[in-house]
Amino acid sequence: MSDRPTATPRAVFHEEPFPELFGLATEAVVSGDGQWLAVSSVLSELSRVAVYRTADLSCAHLLTVAMETETMAFHPTLPLLAIGFDNGDAYMREGRLVLLEPGTGHRVDLTDPRWGVELLRWTDPSTLELTFCAMHDGEEFERSVAVVAREEWRGLTPDALDLSALHRQPLDPYAPLPYPERDRAPQVLRAFAERAGLSYDGRGAVRAVAGLGDGRVLATRKHTTLECWAPDGTPLWSVPAPSATPGTRIEVSADERTARVTVPGPDGRTRTDFPLVDTSDGTVLDNPSVPFSAALTARTDGVWAIRDTYDRGSEKEGPEPDTRFFTADGTPLTTLHEPDRYALVPVDARRCPELLYGRRRRDVIALDPRSGAETPLFPLEPFRVDRPLGRVVYVSDAAGPALLHGWTQLVRRTFPAGDVVWTLPLDSGAEDPAGSTTVVDLDAHAGVLHALCTDGTLLSVDAADGTLLDRRLLPPYGPVSVHAAPDGTVLVGTTAGRILRY
Repeated sequence: MSDRPTATPRAVFHEEPFPELFGLATEAVVSGDGQWLAVSSVLSELSRVAVYRTADLSCAHLLTVAMETETMAFHPTLPLLAIGFDNGDAYMREGRLVLLEPGTGHRVDLTDPRWGVELLRWTDPSTLELTFCAMHDGEEFERSVAVVAREEWRGLTPDALDLSALHRQPLDPYAPLPYPERDRAPQVLRAFAERAGLSYDGRGAVRAVAGLGDGRVLATRKHTTLECWAPDGTPLWSVPAPSATPGTRIEVSADERTARVTVPGPDGRTRTDFPLVDTSDGTVLDNPSVPFSAALTARTDGVWAIRDTYDRGSEKEGPEPDTRFFTADGTPLTTLHEPDRYALVPVDARRCPELLYGRRRRDVIALDPRSGAETPLFPLEPFRVDRPLGRVVYVSDAAGPALLHGWTQLVRRTFPAGDVVWTLPLDSGAEDPAGSTTVVDLDAHAGVLHALCTDGTLLSVDAADGTLLDRRLLPPYGPVSVHAAPDGTVLVGTTAGRILRY
């Protein structure tokens, strides 16, 4: 974790306890003396383990590890937490055992380069039983168990225990293991919150957020198509979602009277809804739906398009159009069928006057919504073919129209020619547990580009010349979406469910 202090937001919406988690609690364990609560949360092979003081639910320790938390257990008599991790790789399995003393903060990490730690339990105050798992060539699965006995478990150093040298007994790889009841974790958190006079719904995951001119805030989250908050943080209205999957995109109309939302179906493959919501009271005015996963792109004049993004693999392609264009109110315009459907990838561009797509290994193009005609703009390479340009926002300022985009660096390029004006590396010097720092989301307003990064920072950059204006370290709430509001503030949505206004 960085030594720099976190930037304090001007306001916080949807304040709940346990914000350090990635929205979903996977396991919760309580120390024998009742003073400590440890909770794990996993998001895309990145784990968080937060240790809270049960007296006031304040966070005492936060561990972020680029592996999956498999198992946790408090020592039966000591203030000592054991945590087992597994990287889940089918070819290069790796594991880690962490021993953390919540009272003193002493921590030791013990690694194994071949075996993941799948289960651990204290069989008595002196003995820790470890169940390991391994994969070989993506096919052969093994399990083994080892027992570690010590009279003293506190204050260990990294050389006190070598996991790879333990004597292991093989286990039946398909025999059931005594896993804890993980679906109890949310219930445990709700009980502790209620004891403190608070509430905890664990709906988290603000995948998209948008600010309106009058200070209201729109957001999507689990079980919610769209919700609206007053400037003072009071909830105004909420539209239920057909499933637990949160919406992924909000497109607000120019007059701010309506918002179009992308809402994936339960499995993210067989359905996508695109409801049009009245921002005054949450009334759903229109709700077109398609029986496949689809991505939305939109122009600043309200014209929008959807493109089939379901990876069918070996399934036979149908003759149905995979790209469909609509007016702002949902009236169909035209359709387009791409024989090699995976050769055309939507560009996730905000505030843009054109509908942009990447023609795989060739160009960034604009599609005409009335004729479907392509206009090549500039070469696509060397960008990722599955996410052309990364996140993109269009600006028009004294230097002319431009696209600002980012994935591993921030870039300004002229529009529509695509000439690079400036680049800015993302490296902050801070450790990113997930690996190299990349852009999570970005937006721009009044000549400033705001970029949300995987190292937990919010960068503010002069859009004209690329000068870094500010680098704010955000609270560890899993920032996942950003929006530059009309009033000049910046909204950050988090996996924990909180919305931060800066």
